[in-house]
Amino acid sequence: MEETQTVSRTGEPVTQAEAEQAGYALRELARSVSDPDALGVSEEQLDTVVQFFELGWTMGVRTGHTAPAVAGVPVDRETVTRAFAELLGRVSVPQYPGPALWQKVDYHGSVTQRHGALWVCAIHVHADPFGGEPELRYDLCEMRGVAPVTVVTGARRTSLTPLPVFRAMG
Repeated sequence: MEETQTVSRTGEPVTQAEAEQAGYALRELARSVSDPDALGVSEEQLDTVVQFFELGWTMGVRTGHTAPAVAGVPVDRETVTRAFAELLGRVSVPQYPGPALWQKVDYHGSVTQRHGALWVCAIHVHADPFGGEPELRYDLCEMRGVAPVTVVTGARRTSLTPLPVFRAMG
């Protein structure tokens, strides 16, 4: 009798075996800072990327790019959200006041047909080549269902009024 595989359309969390494989692979890549064949990253840097490495490893495994495991089954939304939330929790630019990622803002810049409430979906920091203050630029999006669609790119801070609304991650 032929076996059939049940594929979940909503995804499945990372399995313990996948997490262990990812952890082993990441440790092998990083090894010690003194090893000439290693990436030479600090423990703090590893802590910052471990969620994304695990997520990427699992996605690779499941699409058949590393080894068979839960092939054909997507990673669940909660795992992806947790990885991004972990990263966002570690990334901060406290010396530059302004809206945060996934904060709603009132846009009143030069793209007049887009004036109104939009979400900050990307923040770009442009360095001054002569050592001056970096300049922040914001990409703004509107939500169409669960998908963010970028409608304004490179908005200046002066074109935004932050609103006390944040998009829930998950």
